[in-house]
Amino acid sequence: ASIPKSAILSVRTCALAGQIPGAPYGHGAALALSLALYSEILKGVASRWYPYLQSLPATPVPIARLWGDDCAFPDDLDSQEARLWIQGTEVQREVQDHDGSPLMDETRDYYTTEVHPLLHSVNLQPTLHGFLHAYSLVCSRAFLVDAYHGLSMVPVADAFNHTHENHVQLASEFDVCPLCGSLNECPHDREDTPVHPSAPNWPPHTSPEDPSDTVDMVTVRAIPPGTEVFNTYGADLGNAALLARYGFALSGGDTDFVTFGWPGSGIVPEFDNEVDMFRTVYTQVRDEVSAAVSGRSTMVFVPEWGGLATWHEAINGDGQASLWLFLWAAWNALTERPPSDLVGKSDVEILAVLPQYLSPIVAALIQTEALRDNDTGAAQDLDAEPSDDVQLLAVAAEALASLCRTRISGMGKKGYRGASPDVLGDILDKLPPERVKTRLALEYLLAERALLETCAASWEDLRNIITNGSEVDEGSDMEP
Repeated sequence: ASIPKSAILSVRTCALAGQIPGAPYGHGAALALSLALYSEILKGVASRWYPYLQSLPATPVPIARLWGDDCAFPDDLDSQEARLWIQGTEVQREVQDHDGSPLMDETRDYYTTEVHPLLHSVNLQPTLHGFLHAYSLVCSRAFLVDAYHGLSMVPVADAFNHTHENHVQLASEFDVCPLCGSLNECPHDREDTPVHPSAPNWPPHTSPEDPSDTVDMVTVRAIPPGTEVFNTYGADLGNAALLARYGFALSGGDTDFVTFGWPGSGIVPEFDNEVDMFRTVYTQVRDEVSAAVSGRSTMVFVPEWGGLATWHEAINGDGQASLWLFLWAAWNALTERPPSDLVGKSDVEILAVLPQYLSPIVAALIQTEALRDNDTGAAQDLDAEPSDDVQLLAVAAEALASLCRTRISGMGKKGYRGASPDVLGDILDKLPPERVKTRLALEYLLAERALLETCAASWEDLRNIITNGSEVDEGSDMEP
């Protein structure tokens, strides 16, 4: 299916184009498009998108970003209860910004400072509830189209449901002129040409009849007869993101991760220079350590993604700790039980020399895993008095297990944090059928806890092999 770009609804094409401050990406882009969409909804039959708008849900989509908000879901006990159960989980990360402030704070501020004044000035009658309805539609349906339109509502394309084994996906030429939307050479490509603002509704180099200026839904796999056709909203999206942005979750959780490095996660660096230095050390040792653990460790995985650092600080769907987390634990061990030449050094000074001590700790990990798996050809019994490197590994293992256990103890509704899965499962089983949001929240909580439990148990087992079940000094920089 080909959708003319003239049919999409964006900040550039709405009736208030030129009056809405744009944002190229992120939450700001979602808020700007929400204002554009809401202005068209309020115009009713006068909007040129009226037929399309009639096809959209008439009430707010139950995305987790809106759970607990009285304006979005007035007198909704299910919404309020669901919000309590996602505390401390990955869904919490999805509903807050990088500083830990709720995205709803920014959303409400945007309504007060931008939405209400602008819409009132053009004789429209906005309400916060109405704007949050538009916001939920944008979060759950918008696509990034190109460098000119940015985040946009795309009729037809937003009708497909999501799966990771999708049949179709959106395709659009992104690299257009960001000032006029031209697919071809335009005056803005020449530095000596004055820049003129584009017309409010149509890019000056395109028209509704331009056959090349389209957004396309293209087939990526065979579609059996009688099968529902699925799109993908993101190949790597886990259930936390799906709940927060779209209001649903998938069974299986193959793409779920538990991440760290954000407020409330369990690891938050005290100083920016620690973040920069750790990133430098990680880059320095990544290839060497990756080669050492690949195929030889079942407890450490190497993320394949680039970009978001928080994705590196993660536990994957198999309960494995990322290489980033293992390096954090090794650093933690060196600061808790420093060799004689590191005694008296600061944490940052120890971090700087971490690469020099890492190889023996990695070798100890591989040897201990082999011993655990009774691989007599690959391992020898550990000495009664473990070497310094093996003892450091035990401290690192304790730190990772403690990190997981502490995260678990802070997850969910107060009064039930750290409760057994059986207790939470009993609550889930007794929920009335209409408590859909709370059910989704509890199911997600139990799934995330299972990943953390798996990871914690594996590192505790490894620690016990080394220490014969005795405790080691806990080495953790976790939040209380």
